[in-house]
Amino acid sequence: MAIRAILKPLSKRHLPLYATSVSRSASTLVLGEHENGLIKGQSVSAVDAAKCLSEDNPVSMLLAGSGPSLKEAAQHAASCHPSISQVLVADSDKFSYPIAEPWAKLVHMVQQRDGYSHIISASGSFGKNILPRAAALLDVSPITDVIEISGSSQFVRPIYAGNALCTVRYTGANPCMLTIRSTSFPVPPSSAASQSNEAPITQVDLSTLDEDSIGKSRYVKHTSQDAERPDLGSARIVVTGGRGLKSAENFRMIEKLAEKLGAAVGATRAAVDAGFVPNDLQVGQTGKIVAPELYIAFGVSGAIQHLAGMRDSKVIVAVNKDADAPIFQVADYGLVGDLFEVIPELLEKIPEKK
Repeated sequence: MAIRAILKPLSKRHLPLYATSVSRSASTLVLGEHENGLIKGQSVSAVDAAKCLSEDNPVSMLLAGSGPSLKEAAQHAASCHPSISQVLVADSDKFSYPIAEPWAKLVHMVQQRDGYSHIISASGSFGKNILPRAAALLDVSPITDVIEISGSSQFVRPIYAGNALCTVRYTGANPCMLTIRSTSFPVPPSSAASQSNEAPITQVDLSTLDEDSIGKSRYVKHTSQDAERPDLGSARIVVTGGRGLKSAENFRMIEKLAEKLGAAVGATRAAVDAGFVPNDLQVGQTGKIVAPELYIAFGVSGAIQHLAGMRDSKVIVAVNKDADAPIFQVADYGLVGDLFEVIPELLEKIPEKK
């Protein structure tokens, strides 16, 4: 195993790390996720994380897909972050959907050709699906859920459901493969809005792509949340409901409150398992990791797995009728009360979102 680890106690604000030596030959490939012709914010955060590896670190973004949407995404990638020095585009019907097998083969082929020192993806379903398979093809050990980078080979990641931080030093062969938590690498507005010095766009030659394992899985369908509602992973405000809502019908109160606040809707695993909402709204260790400016939790007890997904929120507000609920230990503001009385009162007093 080519990874060494040192455990650190958890603090709400991550402790600074000692600087490590920086590789002068660092070069990074970021796996870009796109939708409707735009690069997703998580992938832009991965570019920002790549800046922490080295001051002189050329960053290439790899996109795959087909049709006009891919061309629009490539144009957006070329100008979405000033650190991107090149956009690589793999245009083929094989990449119409982000299936792991063809994507992993693509990453392997590009790495064999260009020899990057690092490969980075956001730690979402896209990256978690592709990066481990690509790492296996390249025979390296990936490092997942990185929340802090202190050099080209030293990283920090949470373990034990976020109750401890582990400092990891990578000592293996290139490439060092990482997934990063996008909430830990927020992109400054000035970087996200930069339109100067557009990066060149290069088509990837797919003639040598090994297709032996392509086709072992197939696309079935794609589901997405209401387009008018903010994305859960990047929303400024998140309103979450737990098992205390008791039913899917009652959970609509959470949705109505979120609409008034212009917020995203979240849920605990207990609420998802009970069938109140679909699992793409789950927040926690086995769901989505969020760090909004305001996180409001109704009927959430505060299980350790849920706290792992929201404890980095700037302000946490909890409403629960159990005064001893663990959620109050991490909440900045807590109200001991019946959510079936509190939510209707909030709905009455909060004005409609303009």
